[in-house]
Amino acid sequence: MYCQEELYEEAAVAAKKYEEMLKAKTLPISKLSYSASQFYLEAAAKYLSANKIKEMMAVLSKLDIDDQLVFLKSRKRLAEAADLLNREDRREEAALLMKQHGRLLEAARLTANKDFQASCLLGAARLNVARDLDVEDTKDILREALDLCSQTRQLSGIAEAQFLLGVILKDFRKLRDAFFRFDKLNHSAGMVEALYEITSHCEADPKEVLALAPGGLEVLLSLVKALKKVTNNAEKEMVKSCFEFFGISQVDAKYCQIAQNDPGPTRIIFDLDLNLREKKKDYFLIMADQVKLALYKHLLSRLCQITQSLLGKSYPSICMRFIIGLKCKDESCKDLHKPLLRCEAKCLVQSKMHLVAINGLLLEAKKVFPKILAEEFERIDHILSTDMYHHCKTFLNVLFPKHFHQRVLSENPMACKEIFKPNYKPRSYRFALKEYIHFLFQNEGARSRRESTDLWLSAMQAFLLSSNYPEEFEKLLRQEEDNYHRELKALESEKEERGKGRGSRMKGIEGKFGMLAPNKGDESTAKTHLCFIRLLENCIDQLYVYRNPENCKKLFFRFMNVLVKRCTEPLIPSIGNTVALLEFQFIHCGAVLARLWNNAILRLPKSYIALLHYWEFLFSKKGKELGNVFSIIQEYKPKDVARAIRDFRFHLSYLVKVLCGYENVNFNVLLDAFGDIDYVVSGEAERTLVLCLVMLVNTEEVLQPFCKTLLRSHFQEIESRLQLMSRDRPDQVPERLQKVVKRLLMEVNVKSVAEALQDLLFERDKEYLMDCYWRWDSVHGLYHEEVRLNRLLCVAPVDHSAEPECEFDQDETDELALEDRDALLTILSEKQRKASIRQKLRRVCLVVSLCVSWKRRVSAQMEHIREETREPGTGNFKKADIDRTQCDLCGVKFTRGPENYFNPSKDFEGETSEAVAFPGAELDDKEDRERNSESYEQHIHLEGHQRQKMAYQIYSKFFHEKVDPAINEGKLVVQDIEQSMWIHNHPGSIWQSHIHQRKVQENIKKVSDMVEDLYRRKAWAGAEEVMTRLVNTLTPSVKDAREWLTKTEVRLKEEDIVQEDNYENEAEDFGELCPRRRRQKWRKQRKY
Repeated sequence: MYCQEELYEEAAVAAKKYEEMLKAKTLPISKLSYSASQFYLEAAAKYLSANKIKEMMAVLSKLDIDDQLVFLKSRKRLAEAADLLNREDRREEAALLMKQHGRLLEAARLTANKDFQASCLLGAARLNVARDLDVEDTKDILREALDLCSQTRQLSGIAEAQFLLGVILKDFRKLRDAFFRFDKLNHSAGMVEALYEITSHCEADPKEVLALAPGGLEVLLSLVKALKKVTNNAEKEMVKSCFEFFGISQVDAKYCQIAQNDPGPTRIIFDLDLNLREKKKDYFLIMADQVKLALYKHLLSRLCQITQSLLGKSYPSICMRFIIGLKCKDESCKDLHKPLLRCEAKCLVQSKMHLVAINGLLLEAKKVFPKILAEEFERIDHILSTDMYHHCKTFLNVLFPKHFHQRVLSENPMACKEIFKPNYKPRSYRFALKEYIHFLFQNEGARSRRESTDLWLSAMQAFLLSSNYPEEFEKLLRQEEDNYHRELKALESEKEERGKGRGSRMKGIEGKFGMLAPNKGDESTAKTHLCFIRLLENCIDQLYVYRNPENCKKLFFRFMNVLVKRCTEPLIPSIGNTVALLEFQFIHCGAVLARLWNNAILRLPKSYIALLHYWEFLFSKKGKELGNVFSIIQEYKPKDVARAIRDFRFHLSYLVKVLCGYENVNFNVLLDAFGDIDYVVSGEAERTLVLCLVMLVNTEEVLQPFCKTLLRSHFQEIESRLQLMSRDRPDQVPERLQKVVKRLLMEVNVKSVAEALQDLLFERDKEYLMDCYWRWDSVHGLYHEEVRLNRLLCVAPVDHSAEPECEFDQDETDELALEDRDALLTILSEKQRKASIRQKLRRVCLVVSLCVSWKRRVSAQMEHIREETREPGTGNFKKADIDRTQCDLCGVKFTRGPENYFNPSKDFEGETSEAVAFPGAELDDKEDRERNSESYEQHIHLEGHQRQKMAYQIYSKFFHEKVDPAINEGKLVVQDIEQSMWIHNHPGSIWQSHIHQRKVQENIKKVSDMVEDLYRRKAWAGAEEVMTRLVNTLTPSVKDAREWLTKTEVRLKEEDIVQEDNYENEAEDFGELCPRRRRQKWRKQRKY
């Protein structure tokens, strides 16, 4: 009757009295199907629908607190629920409730937990930034959040606050600081977004922005790889932080969920069909594969946006017309028009290096991103443009130019390290250079691949810069030699099949002039050929690896002889490469001669001394202390010093003859350099002339007497050619080149040549000619001082009577040919020895690989079995372990070689892991700095690590014995309530079931949140105590729910209450308690 009249409060009072009568057992009547609390809830619902909040709260006050909270939460009356919790001194629960429903500022004001408060303020700031709300309010919120994060040492919070401040203020420095902080935390998504904001919305120096890009984009690709497959702790953490950053929480391996009110900083707009999403009360449930696909698309879009922005800007360079001595007529030219300072040289080189790295990243991205995005790769192709390797070519041209070597690049060993080793060396930089060389070889014919000196020198240069020399260089050589050998065998087989004396002459194999046969006269053995470039490779190895300058000299002679004597395209290198090779040998042999010959003075430009340091930097083995080139020369002690001096002077004179075409008239480097205007414009002509003049000023003391005549013999012809060029193209011939050639025609002695050379050097690069002496006291190596020109007038001629003539007779030629074969046999022997070692190593690696694969397969099968048989709650525990990337037990991260993107390192190829220490992301105290300076090997033996490990093991054991069973039981009782037919078919009990379910679920969530919190703080020592308190709260709620379920089912079975109607309304509607006027009216109609 009360219900029919909607007098629910009176019905509740009547029900209460009835219950009291039952308790007194004064009446032998059955129990009611409804409780007083259900009538109070219906009354509260009635008042809420009438918007009578005060009356609603008065009615609810007669219920249990938890029942009131369930009602208020289900009706979205968050303010009243928070107020209720606050009155009950449960402020933290109130704050958590407000945060869960997106009321972040209210949550921050309610809580006393600074960690929680900081996270709420950050969330509110994210929301403001996403909605472009008031900037001043957002700045105040972020400053408060930043202060709280600093107090509580929330490093990720500090990084995010700096990031958001940078976004709203468009402040490059704040965004860069956030970028480095994210990097230190292995937070790839944060790094990518910070880099995107910098490139898209900040006014900053392009050079500074470019310096961040390779490392930032490198981690973008690392994140893509980790999303595809996690292989270690660092990648696991990377994916987790990425999901958190974008407001995604992973439910299990198959599903993710995204809160509807999540204020993520850069929420991804998921372009997903509705059938791929399952909408829950407060979140979307989406398949993990679809979430990852959306992330892939977002990251690919970021990659393209960032690279497009960076490649669209201009970066510092030096004007080519200025370098070669021409006037720059382009008024809009932004390049430098002066000799470089070291800081400018560093900026120029590293900018080119960064652009190469970006080039490599774009190429690598097409291999890393899933093939399902293949259509979107067109954007990458568009960015790369038609010349895919443009930046690689430009970079190589800067470091191995056709014109002279700029001394500022390598004035000393420290300058080399400063300029050529940035704070990072990403894989993409190496990858781009490697791909470029493979591209060159793939697009050349067999003849060029085997005979082109320029092609092989390009490969050597690229691999030297990418630290892939000599391994990748060797691979290319072996491949070409093996291919040639196969073709040769096939040709010989074909000849045998045709028979002798039959048919027309067969075509030979392409590239035969570049392949040398060390055992040519030996008919009994199979022919084995070596590529001619091996002579140069072994020449360099003899100096820098085997520390033998004499063998280096001999092998260079053999190598040069192949080019000069065969003198055929494409064996003949370009003018620039030929001069570079002659410079290399002249400088090194001159230094050896200065060391062996007491009081000998070697006259070299400052840039030639810089070349010594440059080659040493490139060719010295990384990570191995082999000593510098001066130490190698100092340690060289020939048995017969006088003979060694004669040999080295003879060799230097041989270089003069090669330069001047005396060895082969068709191989005249000096005249060829002035044979075409292109060589003048490229700077090759001037470079060749400078080498000629350097040789000329050394003729009195270092070279043999006839060299002077040879070197001077072509000046008249050069002057005529220059005059002809200047008439045809006056703006293409440098004035300084014409001037120095005219002076040379009038020179009468070495002094006037030295003066002309000195003036040319100073005019082109403010460079000086130096007198070089060998010293090994306070100075180690070539001591150099500015040349004393007056001394050149009184240089006494050297006695050459004891020296052999430079001409070859037939016996000497035969001896050289024999030595040539011996040198090749030595190289072949070394090649075969290495091949044997490689074969053995390959077998060992194969066995190890099979063992590892077998172990992984077995482990995977066992894991699959465990996954199938494990309890439902096994996933409740968050596992922590240690590998070479990071220690999850202590929260210490380790770097792994190239992945240490921004940490200056002495050796980029180091094998030992070291902890991260990035500039701009300093830790707050000494303890953290110490923790982040440990290697993996050191860390695992630390007492602190051992304590953490022991505490974690105790916590793990406790969790699996006590916490897991409680959670599993809780989940089971919730499932049983949901699946109970009796409860489901009795709407009067559904509300009570919801209360019990929600209590259990909230307690389970508290345990899960604490698991995450303990993992984040690595607080294993106090974990057992904290978990015990939570389990002691969870267990009674589970027990109450189980007892209620059992009693309710028993009672409903006794009453045999089975509702035929399938109520589709929610339980909160209490439809069965509403007055049944409609049904009565229907009955009346039937009677009528």
